[in-house]
Amino acid sequence: MFSSSRRTILKKALRFKYSDSLKSRWWLRDDNLIPMSQSIASAVDKFNSSLLPDNIDIIKNEDRRFILRINSSQSFEKSFIAKVFPLCCLRHRLKYHRMKYKRFAFGEAINLLIAAERGLNVPMVYGYGRIYGSSLLIKKDILLLEELANQTAVDKLLELNSNDQEKCAKILERTIPIIIGLYKAGCNNIGFNTGAIMLADGNSAKNDFVLDFEYVEFHDKPSLEILMFEAANFAKYCRGWLTEQTINEWRAKLLDAVKIGDNVRRESLIERFNYYFNSRLSRKERREIY
Repeated sequence: MFSSSRRTILKKALRFKYSDSLKSRWWLRDDNLIPMSQSIASAVDKFNSSLLPDNIDIIKNEDRRFILRINSSQSFEKSFIAKVFPLCCLRHRLKYHRMKYKRFAFGEAINLLIAAERGLNVPMVYGYGRIYGSSLLIKKDILLLEELANQTAVDKLLELNSNDQEKCAKILERTIPIIIGLYKAGCNNIGFNTGAIMLADGNSAKNDFVLDFEYVEFHDKPSLEILMFEAANFAKYCRGWLTEQTINEWRAKLLDAVKIGDNVRRESLIERFNYYFNSRLSRKERREIY
């Protein structure tokens, strides 16, 4: 998809533009989000995990990104998630405009919007922001998202039920509609893992979500090769909780879901699954799968 088309997708969804004195610039769903963007910009401009305001909690803090929860304020009845991508080195800051369509908050914001258009259940994108440093180079790239407060990641559910293989098998089975959804959407999510699927409380499949769309490629039509890659990559992360038999039974149900009945074709796809399950591919190699 051409960069101009991707910019159009972002501008269509995030119509309200806002800039403040912290040298931050935002594209928001509406102007009610201005106080939220101000709070985030102030907290992450010179990020210090020990000096955050009381309404902001750290969910994850890594070198390449950190994730914050911004708790409810007087303006909102719910909380938000901010994914912050620090551009710590000059090389990344200089390459940002060439890389942003496939990386960082900008790329993920657009990928999430495309995913939603293609029928995937993803968190709502409420805003995208940038904080500028010296020489007007971007030093922080920020994605403002819906918080999924009533969902739990698959890896946490498997860990909680690690002593019950039958329950773990049922948890795994609930992931099939989401993986089939990625397949039908022509989506190659190269980092797909057990933390990327959030299952709703109460077994409500319509409220299950899929996350983490920074490194994603979209294609015009579904690919069984990508399906086998994503399924195998996901299954790798399940090995600590699931037996080989449980994974094989899940894989069979996945193939049933895409109506692969021919035994020769089925065996061929199982071979591809096993190849990806036992391989360690580079990011470039994973992107090129189709």
